Amino acid sequence: MISKRRFERNTDELQHIFHFLKLSWEEFQVDGDDQLEMELSVEEIFMNMIRHNHSALAKQIEVTVEKKEREIALSLSDHEEVPFDITKAKEVDFEEYIKKVKSGGLGIHLVKKLMDEVKFEHRLGVSTVTIIKHI
Repeated sequence: MISKRRFERNTDELQHIFHFLKLSWEEFQVDGDDQLEMELSVEEIFMNMIRHNHSALAKQIEVTVEKKEREIALSLSDHEEVPFDITKAKEVDFEEYIKKVKSGGLGIHLVKKLMDEVKFEHRLGVSTVTIIKHI
């Protein structure tokens, strides 16, 4: 079972993404804790795509939700000239992070901790981040 939809590149679209996900949760019978973790992860990836990819300002971001037996796979696809593979992002050294009194930069770490798998693919100018949650 697959649901797919495109969203504009702005923060106002988050409410529409959450509505789209809510419909998917109902259809795929996903429980509340898993829903929250996946929504938080989708929000983080979507916001990173908006904030850090300036090469695709006029393009939309596609969100796909797919249920396969005991897992949900969520994919976000964005046009990207210079791909950023979040699976290769360095692990956070929290002692160093706290010493620098840094804010932000924990989103990818959070996604990796909340999800069971995180995958990245770049093909023909489109980067796709897929997060998988076992349910």
